[in-house]
Amino acid sequence: MKRKRNLYFLIGLFLTVFLLIGCSMQKKTKSESSSTSQKTTLQTKQSSEKSTDAKQTTEAHSESSQSSSHSNNEETLAPIDTGAVLKADYSSMAGTWKNEEGQTLTFDQRGLTTPGMTVSLLNIDQDGNLLLNVETGTKKNLTLYIVPANKTLSNQYFSNGQSDESDKTKDRIVSSESLNSGKFTNRVYYHVSTH
Repeated sequence: MKRKRNLYFLIGLFLTVFLLIGCSMQKKTKSESSSTSQKTTLQTKQSSEKSTDAKQTTEAHSESSQSSSHSNNEETLAPIDTGAVLKADYSSMAGTWKNEEGQTLTFDQRGLTTPGMTVSLLNIDQDGNLLLNVETGTKKNLTLYIVPANKTLSNQYFSNGQSDESDKTKDRIVSSESLNSGKFTNRVYYHVSTH
């Protein structure tokens, strides 16, 4: 009987020790998380202040040079986060995408919002480019190839010996309709604003 009590006592002691260790680790993790959160908040605040200063500078320069202001706006656009897009978070793509012919595509944080276009499938190729199959309401549907900066659209998508001659330093969207059109570079969409 005494042995059983000692055994129960030891088991209880072990459980108590494990519980205390677990709680102290959780407090440490919360403390580190809180510290990281405070640092992030401080960095965000500093970044916001710098952004405000940059905006004021940009506004001052825009009066003297319209094209300079346009370039600065392009530089502030966040790069495409393909991982987030695959999880249906299009925040990094939100805004207006425009090609040289003046055609536009629009996205919000939930996806494509261009009137007359409905996404039916999202996929990714072996090069890390996203493939967005779009229904247009006509018999002819299309694919939008979402190509992140510093990536190239593979030659396998072109049928007449063309290749990706778009600006590879920028995120871009290529419509399957323009791949073999002869006006490929004019029809590539670039992210121009977050609105």
